[in-house]
This record gives sequence, structure tokens and C-alpha cells, in this order.
Amino acid sequence: MVALAASTAVLLFNGTIRTNTRSLDAVAPALCFDSVVKATGTLEVVAAACPGARRVDLAGATAVPGLTDSHAHIMLEAARRRKADLSQCSNAAACASVLKRWGDAHPLQRWVQGFGFDQTAWAGGQWPTRHDLDVIRRPARADHISGHAVWVNSAALRAANVTRATKSPPGGTIVRDALGRPTGILTDDAMDLIDAVVPPPRASAVDASFQAVLEACAAAGLTGVHDLAALPGDVDYYLSRADQLTLRLNVYRDAASHEYIPPVGSGESRLVRVRGAKFFLDGAMGSWTAAMLQPYSDRPTTGTLIYNTSELLAGVKKWKVAGYQVAAHAIGDAANRQILDVYEQAGAKAADRFRVEHVQILSKQDLPRFAKLGVIPSMQTTHCASDLGYAAARLGARANLSYAWRALLDSGVDVLPLGSDFPTAGTIPPLLGLHAGITRERPDGTPAGGWHPEERLTPLETLRGYTADAAFAAFREKELGALERGYAADITLLAADPVTCDPARLPDLAVLGTVVGGDVVFAAPRGPLAGLARPRRAVSGRLSERALIAAAAWERRLVVDTAEDKKWARPWEEAMHAPARHRRGKAM
Repeated sequence: MVALAASTAVLLFNGTIRTNTRSLDAVAPALCFDSVVKATGTLEVVAAACPGARRVDLAGATAVPGLTDSHAHIMLEAARRRKADLSQCSNAAACASVLKRWGDAHPLQRWVQGFGFDQTAWAGGQWPTRHDLDVIRRPARADHISGHAVWVNSAALRAANVTRATKSPPGGTIVRDALGRPTGILTDDAMDLIDAVVPPPRASAVDASFQAVLEACAAAGLTGVHDLAALPGDVDYYLSRADQLTLRLNVYRDAASHEYIPPVGSGESRLVRVRGAKFFLDGAMGSWTAAMLQPYSDRPTTGTLIYNTSELLAGVKKWKVAGYQVAAHAIGDAANRQILDVYEQAGAKAADRFRVEHVQILSKQDLPRFAKLGVIPSMQTTHCASDLGYAAARLGARANLSYAWRALLDSGVDVLPLGSDFPTAGTIPPLLGLHAGITRERPDGTPAGGWHPEERLTPLETLRGYTADAAFAAFREKELGALERGYAADITLLAADPVTCDPARLPDLAVLGTVVGGDVVFAAPRGPLAGLARPRRAVSGRLSERALIAAAAWERRLVVDTAEDKKWARPWEEAMHAPARHRRGKAM
């Protein structure tokens, strides 16, 4: 990736340039950059500092520090793009129609595959069956939006040799009808029966889907992503495509998927850092598998803890000693308490910047511990918007301390990095996250005034979560997250100022340009940066066997949680009717 030479530096003027997100007044009328920010200030001062720079009239547009998504899954998003998107389907027939069209458009694919159906959002909320997909003659499978279930047709059951005589494996369920015949729904470890017969993706398909993700991120204004729970092959892949990247990747290895701990920083390149490790502590609230201190209000279960505390503590200590920044998936209040206990017992200091991902539900006793321990809550504002349909029913009175962004800041938390969790519970555009953080509404403006509006963030706080706080959470606050002299020229150019515009505009606010390290990776056709975008560079090249194995794993699973969570999570049917219990996790 070649940055603009000094002789072709760019000078932005006649717009709003937010040089940092710590102060409402941190605005400059002009900025000059090549690979880094060279100068900010008045047009006269900046022009004098950058003689010969190419001048770009912003025509009233707003430049902000490059937006970074602090929690996403790049290779899972790529895998999703190799399947039909079922997330907008309102019933089983609509899913079957989308899958059939996808199959017709991909005649060489032996399996027709989709992702993202959610029967809880359909009228009646009943599971679909294999018969609904039997309009497709090839084997067909659809992954549930939570990743804890798969729905297949009769041809897929035949391909996997799943019959009335097939027993459900430990940790999974083959759902059956009144006569004992498989209905086409398989949950958790029973999904492995289908996974075993689905062919792996081709290298060219992996590259094409990855490039599509890069282009979507650039068009949405993202200059960086914190990639959580990377498999060993994912790190190989990023390194093999280092010269073709168009955004920065801050990678956290999936702790459970590594047989040994690689040297910290191995597998890095100019745009890729690999210095974190992630653990999964519980499941998801939508499937009642997030671990709770008390039973859910709508099911007699407390969810699922992945590890017992001694095992988790041993694992965290190993990665800590190896020099890694530790992050942990914790949604329920029991999981959040467990990881805070473990961090405290592991001797974590504020300087370690250990993270907790999601932090969706907290107890009053644990909320102040984040500030006390110096633990970073990494949260996803769009989770609040997407979970509105069932959060109150699941949590009851506990909803008062769910998605508690304001309460955490008021408790003394200084840093609140924000993200989307795409594609599991969010989508790529960060402007949707800005809108949700400011309003606690869905993109359509419901519920009016926001759900528990007392937890809303200010526009500047929300923007900070995608800029300065994201940089701090990655140990890069001295080079990223601001547009000040010497900082990397990572810039997101928007049609209006996200701090002062009507928040209702944010979901549809135009992204006019995206700059990464001085390289214009996206320019709207009629925007100020039109003509400056780098030529499109195809993502291609030889892939290691480990990279292909990782791509196949993501394609098979498309899960909210990684293989560790799926392996140890109990079947939904059992989770709905039995009290929680601890299970042993993999050795680390």
C-alpha cells in the first residue's frame, strides 16, 4: 500500500475538521496530510506548512478522525458473504425463496447455503422444517442468526446420513417430529453432522468475499477494525494479503483455538497488529445462553458459563505472561462478574488495558469495578437497538442496568470503545452505531425517545468511542484516533458533522471519502476526493492450508461465538428447562 508522496500531499479546507474528539472546540478550518497529518489550523498557516499540496475544497463537508470498529469479525463477515443473507426474511417461505434465488445464481455450488434466519421474529415464532426448504433439490442449509442452530432440507439430511435412527450427539440435539423423524433443525454439536459433509470454499471465493468486506468497510467510512477471536489461519491470511489491505486490523487471537501461544506480535505487517487474545465466557441473550446470576424472566435457566473460574484464571495468566492484551466475551451479569474476578485475581493493572467485550448486563455491585480495576468495557451500541424486541422480556427489572453506557462513564470509566459486532449482531456501517449510541433507538426512530434514554451518550462521546477510545483500547492513542500533527492520516469524510447534525440523519448520512495512512481507499463519485482514490487492487494469491482451514471453519459455523462456545454450550431445549451448570473448557 503506497501512501501519497510529500509532493502530492493533500490540503483540505472549507469544511469542518474535527482534530480530536476530546473537546467540542477541537475544530480546524484546514488540514494537510500525506501518510501522516502534516499541519492543522487556518488555511494560511496550513498552506505555508505544505507548499505544493493539492488543495481539496470540502464544500462544507466534515472530516473526522478515521472511524474504527472496536469489535467485529472480519473473516466471519467474509464467510457470510459466501452465503445468502436471510436476516430480513419474515417467514420460512421467504427464506426458501431467497435461498433458491441464491442457488440459481450459483449453479456450480454443490450446496445452497444461507445465514441469519431468526424464527423468533416471525409470526408464531415456530421453528421451520426441512419441508420448507425441499423446493431446493440440492442440499441446502441455513445458519440461525445466533449460530447455535442449523436448518437443512431433506437432501442435506440424506447427504449427512441423518435419519430417524441417528442419535443426537452429546452437547447437541437433532430436533424430531412426533414420529421421531428429523425435522431439519439441528442445534449446537449436532450441527457437526452437517458441517462434516459441506465442501470447503475455494481460495478464489475466500479472496473475493474478503475483498468485498474491505470495500464495504471503506465505503462505510471505516479505517480500522478490531478483529476479535481470530483463528490461527486468519492471521496467516492477513499476513499473506498485507499489501492488499485497505484498513488497519487490530487482531485478537481466539485463545481456545491455539494449541500453543505464539510470540506476541508474530504475524504482523504495517496495517496488521496481533497482540491480543480473546476468551469466551458465555453465550448470547437471544438464545438464553448468556450466563446470569438469577434465572431469565421468560425461561427457567441462568444460561451457560463456558469455564470454571480456576481454568479461566490459568488461561488468562498464560496469555498475560506471554505479553498479550486479554479480552473476554461476557454478556450476562454472571459472566461479567466471573471475568472481573479473574482479572483481579490475575493481578491485572490499568496499564494492561484488559477488556471485556459486550458487557450487556451488569449487577449494581459489579458496575463500579471496571473503573476500580482499570478494565476497559468494549461495547456495541447497535446491540441495544437490535435486542429491543426481547430484552425486556428476558431481563425484567434487570433491564435498568443493561447496555449501561452512561452508568459506566458516570462510575469513573474513562474509555468506552464502541463497535458493531458485525456480522453476528450488527452490520458494518459505523454511522448506525453512532445513531444508536446517541438515541438508543432503532434506525427507524423507534422507540421514540429511546429505550432507557438515561443511558444515552452524547454525540461527542459516541464519536470518541469510534476514534480516540478505540485507539486507546489498542495501545495506539499516540498515533491513531485524532487528526493532529504526526498522527496517521486516517480520515473519514462525511456530508455533515456527526456531532452537531440531527441524530436522525446519521443512519443515512453520506460517507464522502475514507483515507488510511494517506491513501484514499474510498471516494464518493461526486465527493471532494473524487479522482484521488487508489486504483482497485484485486485480493489474490496463494493461500496456506491453515488459512483455507480457517476460512472453511468460519463458513461452517457462522457463529456468534467461536467453536469453543459452540462446543460447550448446551442444547437450547435443555437450556430452556434445566438450571445452569459449569462445564470444563478446553485445555489452554
